[in-house]
Amino acid sequence: MEVRVNENPIDVRLENEKNAQEVLQQLDSWLLSEGFFISSVLVNDTATSPSDTNFLESCDVDEIRIMEISALPLDELAYERFSTLLNFFSYFLHGVNSGEQQLISDLYNELPHITGSIDYILDLKVGNKPVSEALNSLFESFSLTEEDYYCPDNLKAFLTNLCFYIEGRIREIANPLLELKSTISLIQAQIPVLEEIPVLLQTGKEREAMEKVIAFSEIHEKLTRIFSLLQESDKDDIFDLTINGISFMEFLKEMNMHFQELTEALESEDTILIGDLLEYEIAPKIEQLTDNLNTIPSLAGTST
Repeated sequence: MEVRVNENPIDVRLENEKNAQEVLQQLDSWLLSEGFFISSVLVNDTATSPSDTNFLESCDVDEIRIMEISALPLDELAYERFSTLLNFFSYFLHGVNSGEQQLISDLYNELPHITGSIDYILDLKVGNKPVSEALNSLFESFSLTEEDYYCPDNLKAFLTNLCFYIEGRIREIANPLLELKSTISLIQAQIPVLEEIPVLLQTGKEREAMEKVIAFSEIHEKLTRIFSLLQESDKDDIFDLTINGISFMEFLKEMNMHFQELTEALESEDTILIGDLLEYEIAPKIEQLTDNLNTIPSLAGTST
């Protein structure tokens, strides 16, 4: 049996595989470990896909002459999934705003498939709930009949904000360096806000303080995602940095440790620890991080 991945022959050592499905599972595990996913498959010149289990299981391993696989980087898979979500919610909002009853009806019928996969794709919480639960709860007030429909304003507002969020995730994948530059500017503007939070906590304005902490935590999550994408693309001029005498990755590890402590302090509503972490650990590290990143040539050369 000959196996090719993106037209390149590879050596496959069969063990107890009985059919094409089992061979493909072995290859899929290997490709995932290398940062790729299988997009299409040809078995003996017959086009199929990893989800076509009936066909693949019917192909006895001894009958496979050639298996040709197309594989794409995982970031392209994420891009595709985010784009699917964005298209769905954008079209739904367009249908609601323009009064296109048939479009709304068609998309509404697809909603269970979307809510069934959105948590896996976005890994997003709304309050303490997965985004799918928030969506399902809001859609309880949505009604659709043959003659008319009703979409509450809070659902429209939620979907609008969700589209903005997904657009941001798509930009991160498409151009992480550009997104890093804009996020640096955003996080620098948050440094004075961080310095206000301990005062708010000390003066009994816990709710206002918590809102600012949560908003800042969301920016930190974005920064973490971008660094992960840049690490995959080998941006050495960033990851070769040293900050305060330690490597860039060690610095990030320390900063993330403090954010984990902050998360735990938020959950336990420990306002004293929240204030201390922000004032003495997180704010100084954010300032050091942004100051050092602004010296990076690849960021200096990135235009917005």
